[in-house]
Amino acid sequence: MVTGTSVFLGKIIDIVGPQGCFSSRETMARYLVEDRGLFQGSAAAVVRPADTDQVSRVMALCHEHGIHVVPQGGNTGTVGGAVSLSAQSIVLATERMDAVRFIDADNATITVEAGCILAHVQDAARDAGFLFPLSLGGEGSCRIGGNLSTNAGGINVLHYCNARELVLGLEVVLPDGRVWNGL
Repeated sequence: MVTGTSVFLGKIIDIVGPQGCFSSRETMARYLVEDRGLFQGSAAAVVRPADTDQVSRVMALCHEHGIHVVPQGGNTGTVGGAVSLSAQSIVLATERMDAVRFIDADNATITVEAGCILAHVQDAARDAGFLFPLSLGGEGSCRIGGNLSTNAGGINVLHYCNARELVLGLEVVLPDGRVWNGL
């Protein structure tokens, strides 16, 4: 990692606050193992940004210092893709980005953050009189960013298609920290 790990992590904490970054092995443990326990990893820290601006600033800092970033939603996948395998990387957990930003009833659309739990998206849509059809076994803990990144199908896939077919736009933080807004 960067010369002076504590200095680097101090900069991360300046961005996300003390509740948004931790590096003790005990606190990081649940972020470093895949749901079935088959893949176990390591990381310098788990970083939990609260909004797009914080993600952007963390990514820019990591890019500047050559730090690898492993994004993680609900960590419910079974292929190990959300497990960091390097003590020189950080896990960027989206769990604090769990808001339903906007429901547009006129256009039957919903805008949610990457860390929004799938069941919360379904509930918000239902409360507004709509159906968000993506449904899978982990819907109470999986997060929409992970669903989109893996193109989840679920039990309604034959009728409503995969997750990506349900998307009209995205707001994306690029590896260098720039934000591309395609909403």
